[in-house]
Amino acid sequence: MSNIFEKNAEEIRVLSLFSGCGGMDFGVEAAGGHVIFSNDILADACKTLSKYFPDTDIRNADISGIQTFPTADIVVGGYPCQSFSMAGNRDPKKDERTNLYKQFLRVVSIVRPNYFVAENVSGLQQLSSGTFLKEQLEAYNNAGYNVTYQVLNAKDYGVPQSRKRLFIVGIKKELNQVFQFPKPTHGKSTKSTGELKPYASHGEAIKDLPLWPEGEFYERPHDPEGHFSWYYMSRNRKAKWADPAFTVVANWRHITLHPASPMMTLTWSNLTDGWKQRWDFSDQYEHLEANPERKKLDKPRRLSWRECALIQTFDSQFTPVGETESKFTQIGNAVPPKLAEVLFSHLFSGAGLVVVDKQIPLHLTRK
Repeated sequence: MSNIFEKNAEEIRVLSLFSGCGGMDFGVEAAGGHVIFSNDILADACKTLSKYFPDTDIRNADISGIQTFPTADIVVGGYPCQSFSMAGNRDPKKDERTNLYKQFLRVVSIVRPNYFVAENVSGLQQLSSGTFLKEQLEAYNNAGYNVTYQVLNAKDYGVPQSRKRLFIVGIKKELNQVFQFPKPTHGKSTKSTGELKPYASHGEAIKDLPLWPEGEFYERPHDPEGHFSWYYMSRNRKAKWADPAFTVVANWRHITLHPASPMMTLTWSNLTDGWKQRWDFSDQYEHLEANPERKKLDKPRRLSWRECALIQTFDSQFTPVGETESKFTQIGNAVPPKLAEVLFSHLFSGAGLVVVDKQIPLHLTRK
């Protein structure tokens, strides 16, 4: 028994499912792994993968139609999450995507890797009192894996974005190991947390990009309401310059505002009659109060896809394949590469592996 990451050769062979444009894959490679196989159903995502992972076997297909897979030390993937999302229809029983975890489980059962890492939205933990999450944990446990899970917020690990995601890590029971998640490195320092770095500023992350990148963000041409619908104006869409950004979403219409935009203020609210509010733009710029030298947008705009990529911690040269809307979809669906790197470094190095001398009861994994 040891806390060493058990691999079958010199390199760590990684099989990636539901790979998207490679957010998790970039993190895997930065942590020292080698992605040998990737899969996604979206053609543009697979073209992006081919662009940045030329030596990887990339399959643009429905995963259910793929029957054979290479041997691997670890299987990773973020199966589609819309049916569990707090922003989605939130009725998983009626959404076929709810059962995509079974395809992930099927591949794990075929490949029998020593480890697996699955990612989903944090809403999976809350829906139906956690029954959908419990179903998955039990399935992985019955397949022969010690499983632990935790909701991680990307901002706690140096990503300039507040983004909560649930990760499930499984380890083959015969290895007598269990995974403990990395502790936050960023946030407010307390006696219990120790010394932490301050949260990363999303304004600073994107400050060197063009202030008005024509064609790289969503606008509503020829619309009498202007560029922002009533729904968009029903909440505050502007995070402070010095703070992490709000979550980067996959729908370019709902992307939040550039931090150099004017502040939004609540102009009326009638929450007793549903969730009805109205926010409007003011003439205030909170980011200039701290530093008058910062850039300023006279007209508010949504973040560009290039800015979203930097906020997600993709490399500054990262350019996904496809039209502008497709770029937003790929970037918004991705796991932040920096968060993935932290997680996989913690696993590959053995720092997150704890030796156990007996089977872990399933209820102990539900933190």
